[in-house]
Amino acid sequence: MENILTKEVITTICIIISALILYFIIKQVMSNFFIKKAKTRSNKKALTLLTILINVIKYVILIIALLTILATWGVDTKALIASLGVAGAVAGLAMQDMIKDFLGGADILTEDQFKVGDNIQVGTFRGNVIYLGMKTTKIRAYTGEVKIIANRNITEVINYSIMPAVCVVDVEISYENSTDQAEAILKTVIERVSKMVNYLKRPITILGIEELKTESVVYRIEAEVAPMKNFEFNRIFLKEIKKEAEANNLTLSYHRVDVHNV
Repeated sequence: MENILTKEVITTICIIISALILYFIIKQVMSNFFIKKAKTRSNKKALTLLTILINVIKYVILIIALLTILATWGVDTKALIASLGVAGAVAGLAMQDMIKDFLGGADILTEDQFKVGDNIQVGTFRGNVIYLGMKTTKIRAYTGEVKIIANRNITEVINYSIMPAVCVVDVEISYENSTDQAEAILKTVIERVSKMVNYLKRPITILGIEELKTESVVYRIEAEVAPMKNFEFNRIFLKEIKKEAEANNLTLSYHRVDVHNV
């Protein structure tokens, strides 16, 4: 009897030690793998995914080790596994939305759809990502509103922070000014703005006359800038256009009403 108990105790200890060794080996291998991945991805995303996978592996190893130990001590594990299967199925039905959220969060992380700090649009709501979890994502609009979205509901995303932005600026100049004068002033402004900003991806170009309106000629300017710099570029360019127009008597188009007293 004592020999049998001694055998069971030794077997239990060996199972525990083997499970711990297996866990630490897998943990080390996965940590090294994700450290390499972190060079091309956000460190926060890589660490989040690493933590999730390690926790899953830990519980899988724990359950297998526990069942093996119980079998060593003569416990009928088949009935226990069947009970756990039924309980797991019930829990899965009750927590299916949460499971979908976790799967959605894992999908966002692994496919690198967006990260904290990115400017994205989900549905009709646009803003900066201020929190990215495994259950929810929080987006803050520029006006301050924060929208909390369950990850399972994020099916289509527009990410404005991945690719360079194309800026299109239309400048309306009065017919009173000649085409040569207008284009010369536009070129002067382009040279000045090109020196002022350091996020241009390609040179600013004059595409030409876009439209002939009743009161003005519309010149179209195009530039490619770093992500999310298009609004800043537009403001700078329009300000410099106004300053150059004032200095060179260039008449910009505006709506006016002439009143004649009879």
